[in-house]
Amino acid sequence: MFHKVCREVQMEQVSRELWRRIWSEDKDITQPASLSQAAVKAGLSDSDIKELLELSDTDEIKDKLRNTTQAALDYRGCGLPMMVCHVNGKKEMFFGADRFELMADSIGEKWLGPQPQR
Repeated sequence: MFHKVCREVQMEQVSRELWRRIWSEDKDITQPASLSQAAVKAGLSDSDIKELLELSDTDEIKDKLRNTTQAALDYRGCGLPMMVCHVNGKKEMFFGADRFELMADSIGEKWLGPQPQR
């Protein structure tokens, strides 16, 4: 299954590569070839990439994407990164990478800044 194939570190690396491709190279990251290239750069094997691309076309994954997208829209989300903090029975949505300090404060934590890439 998806989470067994692509471990957390690899997901972070794939995510970073996809971000770089869309914002630095103006590539269409929705295309299978682009996703494959990002996965190769992140160190995934050819068999893992093939399995992930096949999984991405399943109803289970498509439904999960639809449900997650609808949840974001219900929070009035407008892009990524978007986070929702649940504190004392209240939900507060934060949008943008520059909001981590505010988000940490809302949950009673100190924001120490981004951690170095692995």
